[in-house]
This record gives sequence, C-alpha cells and structure tokens, in this order.
Amino acid sequence: MKRRDALVEELRSGGCLSARELASRLGVSKSTVVRDVAKLREAGVPIRIEQGGYSIAGPQAVKRAIDEALLRRRVLRVDYVNSKGVSTTRDVEPSICLGGRGGHWYLVAWCRLREDVRVFRLDRITSADVTDERFPEPGRERLGRIAEAVGG
Repeated sequence: MKRRDALVEELRSGGCLSARELASRLGVSKSTVVRDVAKLREAGVPIRIEQGGYSIAGPQAVKRAIDEALLRRRVLRVDYVNSKGVSTTRDVEPSICLGGRGGHWYLVAWCRLREDVRVFRLDRITSADVTDERFPEPGRERLGRIAEAVGG
C-alpha cells in the first residue's frame, strides 16, 4: 500500500490525529506527513485541518450516502456550496459518480430544483441524506442529457 493511501486509512480509522502521531504510525517524519496531507488535499481528498490535527472531512460520509442512493435508486437531499460560496439544498436523482479533472470526484444527477442534469463536485457537498423516495428509471431524453454531461 502506498504511503499516502496508508495515511488516508489511518485518518479514516483514527479520527483526529496529529502530524506527530501519523508520522509515528507510518514510520516517516512529521514533515513528510505535512507534505503528504497537502498533496492529498490538492488531489481532492477531504482532509480537514483542525486544532488537534487532521481528520477526514464530511464528504467521506457524503460518498457513502451517494453510493447508497445509487444502489437503492433513492432521492438524495444534498446541501451544496457552489464555486461562489452560495449554499443551496437540492433533491437530486443520482445517475453516476466519477473521478475527473484535478483528482476531484463528481456526482452527475437530475436536479429537481433546476429541472435538469447537473454535475456536483463531491467536495462541495456539505451533507447528503438518502430519502425514502424511490425515483424511476430515467427516460431516453434524460439518459441523453446525462451522457452529454459526462462527455459521451
């Protein structure tokens, strides 16, 4: 396992950990941990820097909710912050989750607020809740719009 992968796993299982503690667990220097965290954050890994150290930010929980909504065909209620810092709550029908430019992950979904297919960056989704509402299979027109959104 690569060192950065191991660092992410430590954060997932250990809550908030200091650079010193991570360095000890991984057998590297504190400065290596600081460098690795910076690289991981640049790649889109949601590592939160707190007073006591580092932790994985909420989007890990977001990814789990998205996976569940995709698997069970459930409407997902997300709080989303756009590139200008404006926050909205939206009900979406998720279609696909994929990696993209700059190491960011994206959710392609039918947005009920905008009544169109939208692409949401996962690191901008601050919370995601799976609802009990099941959504239908997308029709031909919607499938075409989804394909356009993912460049297909």
